[in-house]
Amino acid sequence: MGSTSDVAAEVRYALNAFPEIKEIFFDDDTFNYRKARTLELCAKLKPLKFTWSCTSRVTTDYETLKAMKESGCRLLIVGYESGDPQILKNIKKGGTIEMALRFTENCKKLGLVIHGDFIVGLPGETQETLRRTIDFAKRLDTETIQVSIAHALPGTELYDYGERNGLINLSMADEAGHQLPNITYPGLDEAELMDAVERFYDEYYIRPRVVWRVVRKAIFNSGERRRLAKEAREYLSLRAKRKQFVRDHRKDAAGMANKGETVPSLD
Repeated sequence: MGSTSDVAAEVRYALNAFPEIKEIFFDDDTFNYRKARTLELCAKLKPLKFTWSCTSRVTTDYETLKAMKESGCRLLIVGYESGDPQILKNIKKGGTIEMALRFTENCKKLGLVIHGDFIVGLPGETQETLRRTIDFAKRLDTETIQVSIAHALPGTELYDYGERNGLINLSMADEAGHQLPNITYPGLDEAELMDAVERFYDEYYIRPRVVWRVVRKAIFNSGERRRLAKEAREYLSLRAKRKQFVRDHRKDAAGMANKGETVPSLD
């Protein structure tokens, strides 16, 4: 990202050139990494009187969040990744469970909406760490969440870790292009990781407070109603594909066992 003056100038140009713009999203993982720069940028964005959103880290303090809110920030996309302290250390996240809780509380005080991102299948993942992450997400209770499967790309630390420990498989996507797990763990094969994603979504969204949050939006906002309907159709379609993958994988494993074949082990 350029200087704060350059960013403000680009925003000003966009607002003038495209008056129909409702919101601007700053797609920059380091947007509020440096406090002084963020405060300086917010001071220049505030007079423009527009709505914006961005990615954020849980290390961002209250003063910075307040400046962001006052300059027009509406929503933050936050990578919480895991609710297990050791996994956060394994991936060198730089934040802690306590930081994440404090950050989320501050955002709620300021009226900032959070879309929380979580990942299953990070180094050290077990059924127990998955349980902690799901419970942690429910405790945070952000407006919305996204749950992804860790994907080890060649050249990354995760890929090197998986290759050293014999955890990498060759599957990367199905015929429709949907991402499949390519790094698995003892006790967590491809099917179990895919199933964990659906369990995560089910437990998070099928709660009275969350259901009411969604229904309330749909009732009082026609735009939100159309958006939610579209996202629901897309999600249900993807969910069906994930469920089918899990069924097929388990059926194949059972078939191999019945024939007396050895199911590939990660041990």
